[in-house]
Amino acid sequence: MGCRYGVGKVAILGGYEGMAENFSEKTKNELARIIPKQRCCRIAELSAFYDFNGYLMGEDGRYLDINHSSPLVARKILNLVKGLFPTAHIQILVQRARSRKNQVCTVRVLRHDQAQGVHATLVKQQHRMGEPRILEKRCCRRAYVRGAFLSHGSVTNPERTYHLEIFTDKTEIANRVIETINSLQMAARMTTRKGNRVVYLKDGEQIVTLLNLMGAHSALLQLENIRIVKDVRNQVNRLVNCETANVDKTVQASMEQLDDIQVIQAHMDLRELSPKLYQIAKLRLKNPYASLMELGEMAVPSMSKSGVNYRIRQIHKLRQKLAPSFPSQD
Repeated sequence: MGCRYGVGKVAILGGYEGMAENFSEKTKNELARIIPKQRCCRIAELSAFYDFNGYLMGEDGRYLDINHSSPLVARKILNLVKGLFPTAHIQILVQRARSRKNQVCTVRVLRHDQAQGVHATLVKQQHRMGEPRILEKRCCRRAYVRGAFLSHGSVTNPERTYHLEIFTDKTEIANRVIETINSLQMAARMTTRKGNRVVYLKDGEQIVTLLNLMGAHSALLQLENIRIVKDVRNQVNRLVNCETANVDKTVQASMEQLDDIQVIQAHMDLRELSPKLYQIAKLRLKNPYASLMELGEMAVPSMSKSGVNYRIRQIHKLRQKLAPSFPSQD
């Protein structure tokens, strides 16, 4: 094999392993280390890299370039090309900007015949009948989506929200990506942002499924753990909010009942009430924050919640007779 390394061989092989990584970077670094076992899948993934960042350069396609900003992903592209085309003459180029994040790594296939051969292999894959943009084999579709995500994809930190997207300024490639993803029993959508076509998923469960299909199992587990914690937290919050609302409702009702009893006291002696009404009125005065069920349990003999509620309503009606200027609760 003829393989010439140009500028920046160390940068290609070094990578960013020592740098702090966010969730999207961790996911990509995990996927960048996957080399498909089957030749058809390696071709499919390499074709995604070519679709997003590949070019036949020079007059009559004298050489073929595939670019990427990540040295780790560029190394994967290099390994795919070397594995599929062991006799190809390959050159590695690194163009640096002031910021390392803006560097461009290029895997270049030299010689006209080899560049044309690589290109022909990438574009002549088997596609589904009547669907020229969708690869025939499911395993190849998974590999293609992985290459697309590594090329121009990102996934948001699931602690904030669920969002995975793949973008490109090429409408034809965006259509191929969304059709490929949806052929894997998902429901990706597409939008336009700053001149790019963006294919995206916002459903946490579907993002988990796609990460699994691409092979990002560590990222999948991390996302699932976060989903579980968020679901439990949301459930606890709902229960707390519900309980708080119930407590507020109970307290508000108790204050209204106390007001009824105090109005009646201002007009008559509570002992003039019937024994059952008198008992409930005294229990409420002594236990202003108790629920109706708790008042019923304190009564002798005990009463059901509906029995207590009936007597509370009778007290309120008496209050309305004694002080008709107050609005009715009925």
